[in-house]
Amino acid sequence: MPPTAPAQPRNRLFVALDLPDGLRARLAAAGARVAADAGGRAVPPENLHMTLAFLGEVPPEPAGQLAERLGDLASAAAARVRIGAVVARPSPRRARLVAVELLDVDGALRDIAARVLRACADAIPDRGDDGRAFWPHVTVARFSRPGDVRGFPPVAHEHVFDITRASLYDSHICPGRPPRYEALKEVTLDDSFAERSPQHG
Repeated sequence: MPPTAPAQPRNRLFVALDLPDGLRARLAAAGARVAADAGGRAVPPENLHMTLAFLGEVPPEPAGQLAERLGDLASAAAARVRIGAVVARPSPRRARLVAVELLDVDGALRDIAARVLRACADAIPDRGDDGRAFWPHVTVARFSRPGDVRGFPPVAHEHVFDITRASLYDSHICPGRPPRYEALKEVTLDDSFAERSPQHG
């Protein structure tokens, strides 16, 4: 019997935007309120991010190619966002997750997302655009059983926040605990406009 080939290491890759401290603090507070009021599990502050593409298991070679292609994001303008609506999916009465939407102030967020999808399609042809509408959001709480979050208050904040980094992450499952995210590639976006607004958050 021929020897069994060693198993490839498994991964769960995704590309996300990393949040500035001020925005992360606001969203973490919202998740904590959901957990306290409705019994959900708040996403730990260190795990809060805006997912641009979830790729699942990817072999090492195309994963490396994707990391290289994501380097092109350095020419993309950093994203300016405001906090938007609180949204429960699939419904407020039977929520499995609660997310806070991010408002794309000047279109940079959509441009970054499109660039990421093109990079994914180039490196991993079957993991590109899945046809879903672009939904900029950050998940702040999850429910193991459907929860009722009707009437949850908005997360008011008028400041503009600048998102200046995108990362390729490997998600490590930790039984009984939140997943641990390992950054495999970090790309700093073009933040040359960062001081132009007195409302910079």
